[in-house]
Amino acid sequence: MERLSLSERIKEISGDLGIDTIKFVSPEPFENYSLKESPRRDPIITLPSAQTLIICGIYIGGFDVPDRDNPNIGQFSRLILSSFYFDVVAPLEAIVTLLKKEGYQAILCDGYNSSSVLPLKLAAVRAGIGWQGKNSLLITQEYGSFIALGGIITDAPLEREKVTLQKNHCGKCDACQKACPVNALEDSYKLNVDRCLSNSLEGDELSEDTRLAMGNKILECDACQLACPWNQKHLKSPVKSNYKWAINDRFGNIDDFFKLSNLAKLSEEEFNQYLGYTLVGVDFKTFRRNLMAATLNR
Repeated sequence: MERLSLSERIKEISGDLGIDTIKFVSPEPFENYSLKESPRRDPIITLPSAQTLIICGIYIGGFDVPDRDNPNIGQFSRLILSSFYFDVVAPLEAIVTLLKKEGYQAILCDGYNSSSVLPLKLAAVRAGIGWQGKNSLLITQEYGSFIALGGIITDAPLEREKVTLQKNHCGKCDACQKACPVNALEDSYKLNVDRCLSNSLEGDELSEDTRLAMGNKILECDACQLACPWNQKHLKSPVKSNYKWAINDRFGNIDDFFKLSNLAKLSEEEFNQYLGYTLVGVDFKTFRRNLMAATLNR
């Protein structure tokens, strides 16, 4: 029996790892990356011998989330609840191990331990996975914007498929812009990061304008994604994912756990046990501040 190539073996195990899409693309610089001085713009800076970027996506639309219509339930973004707030990391570690076992170098995007070494949205566009929408997020025809991304830079010469870049399907739609509670999407395809709730809820201070706009949101904001037409079918009938979600194992009854009154009872130790920086990206003090503000907004 003919032995599978390294590329084929990586693709074969990716399904077992819960990865829904995986692509191999060129490591050439991202000329349209806005931060011109950042090493993320050019993968060769991170790994001079780089030959391939491995770009992976996991569908995050297939698990239950807390009731979004109940003002007494604290809201967190779907990305936070997926546990992939700092990039898809753990599911890709087996691929990194395989590449190193075969004698190649492999550097994993890991926004938690350092900073992500790739502009993953642009890399996914290069791989033909989707397009960047007017809300600045990656949108795909199959998964909408409910997709978490991960990446690996490697010097393995993996077999690349012919890539067909995705056409931008946003057209004249402005649903995300109208849905934004703080007008952070006034300019199409460009997010005003300083104004965006997902950013300001993590800041050192919480302005009165932010508090009034956040409603019952504790961390991040999914308003633009909830309004996007490409996500509507996923909100009603999620597609099947390869990933085995364990969100209910972690929180039990999610509506009960995320009630503002229950979140207010969490000690710092319990916060670190159930949520913590690795999941939500903020410390206990910031979590408590936002929780109190959301409680005032009821």
